[in-house]
Amino acid sequence: MIIAGAGGHALEVYDILRSRDLLEGLEIYDADENKKLFKQSYAIKHQLSGFQSDHFCLGIGTPKSREELYTAFIAQGKKHFSLRGNQSEISPDAFLDQVDVFHHCFIGPEVKIGKGSLVNTGAQIHHEVKIGAFSVINPGALVLGAVQIGDFCSIGAGAKILPGIKIGNQVTIGAGAVVIRDVKDRETVVGVPAKSVGSFK
Repeated sequence: MIIAGAGGHALEVYDILRSRDLLEGLEIYDADENKKLFKQSYAIKHQLSGFQSDHFCLGIGTPKSREELYTAFIAQGKKHFSLRGNQSEISPDAFLDQVDVFHHCFIGPEVKIGKGSLVNTGAQIHHEVKIGAFSVINPGALVLGAVQIGDFCSIGAGAKILPGIKIGNQVTIGAGAVVIRDVKDRETVVGVPAKSVGSFK
């Protein structure tokens, strides 16, 4: 198995792999040449070639970086491995397209989550929610029924999104925010209730 990324997020990925007895032959990739060792025992490779494993997982937690690494490893002929943490409940009626789910998450019925997205520790995603590709639902976030979230979004830790809200593409929701209105593409919203602090191109 290859972990793509060697920062803090990769440590959590490592723990999930360890809990699944998937550390044999572990390889680590990170573009930062200042990083030399991971977990004090794994040499970090800085080139996207020469890996022995056929499978990779994403050890990074930002939407755009997840997409870049996913694309790079797929181009090398590698296959994405979707992580499943412990004690998470995923409805059999949910559709997850190469999605990582960390520990203690809830994903309800008729939920659809796009390629390369991440549901981080303790997040809850309730019935009929739709989430696009390479979006990140951070720890403890609560996404209530029939919410729609676009591509490349980051939903902050502990944020709450009320039922039926529509969130565009490349949106950032601040930690702890409570979203009670729709959010346009590329906006950042923070606070209780959440208000826009700018739109980014």
